[in-house]
Amino acid sequence: MARRVRFGWLGPLIVAVGTAVAGFGLWIMMKNKPVPGVVIDEIKLDDDKAMIRVRSEASGTRAFVELHVGGDLKWQALVPPYGGRPGVPGIAWSDKVVMVRVVRNDRAEVFALAMQDASKLGGIHLAPDKGPIKRDTEGPVTLTDHVRSYELVSGEGWSQIVGVSLDLGKILWKRDLSPAAIESGGIEGGFVWVQQAGAKRWFNVFSGKEDRSVDKIGPPPQTGLPPLAPSGPDADMPAPKPL
Repeated sequence: MARRVRFGWLGPLIVAVGTAVAGFGLWIMMKNKPVPGVVIDEIKLDDDKAMIRVRSEASGTRAFVELHVGGDLKWQALVPPYGGRPGVPGIAWSDKVVMVRVVRNDRAEVFALAMQDASKLGGIHLAPDKGPIKRDTEGPVTLTDHVRSYELVSGEGWSQIVGVSLDLGKILWKRDLSPAAIESGGIEGGFVWVQQAGAKRWFNVFSGKEDRSVDKIGPPPQTGLPPLAPSGPDADMPAPKPL
């Protein structure tokens, strides 16, 4: 007859150790759980009741993107380091998508989140054939007409504008700019414009084709003034002959 082995207190001890290990693992997870930090930016949507709020990560470099409607938090998403700055948004949106400008490995990207529930729809690398980007630029980062976003990206010796479809989630066009600092930008009458060194360049929002007409960029600069015709009582007198 086989001898029956009794574990005695060993069974409860194993259970207690397992419980302690599980509890410690849960504590580690809770301790390392990302926590929202200070507010970086707030962008009001089409109506004043809805707002996108961007927060830093309290103990990290990532960012939280939040949708608030009527004062209530609808969703919150954790994304890589935010590519915008206070007062210079890196956010574009339509009724279906929120697109967030982010930076990873010193390269610019955009993350697309569903407006309804913040589920990630995809991501796009901007200017992948260029070098590392500059983070301390002065001009705008993202412009939007809520159909497309126009991403302005700069690095050492280069700048580029990239048109992205919000709902399709793909690059529509891109154009190289001069290496000068991007000072400002905007959207007017079917064109997106960028100002560098005091001069504006205009690009069609659908195709990215540049419009260099006089209506957009003005007449060519004058290099001098034409001579004035003589006037006054001596206008008809011949010039004196040299002696």
